[in-house]
Amino acid sequence: MHRYQDGIADDLRDQLSNLRDEITDLRRQVSRQSAGAYREASHKGAEFGDTMREYLEAAVPELRRGANHLGRTARRHPGASAGAAAAGLVVLGLAAALLMRR
Repeated sequence: MHRYQDGIADDLRDQLSNLRDEITDLRRQVSRQSAGAYREASHKGAEFGDTMREYLEAAVPELRRGANHLGRTARRHPGASAGAAAAGLVVLGLAAALLMRR
């Protein structure tokens, strides 16, 4: 009977050793996959940043022209500009009030 128990104990030790080896292999695989996923995400993030920078660089001159035009219009018609600004604030206030209720 003692020999039988020793055999079971040896089998369990072998199985535990095999499980440890498998866990080590799985950890290595996960590590490699994680590193690859990180590199890919980093690359895609850099591409997105470059795309956004190019888009914004192209949009800035148009935004400046629009802002300059708006400034000239406001200087020519100060009363209308103040009224439009007040109306805009009212609309923003109403929108904020509606959003706060939800």
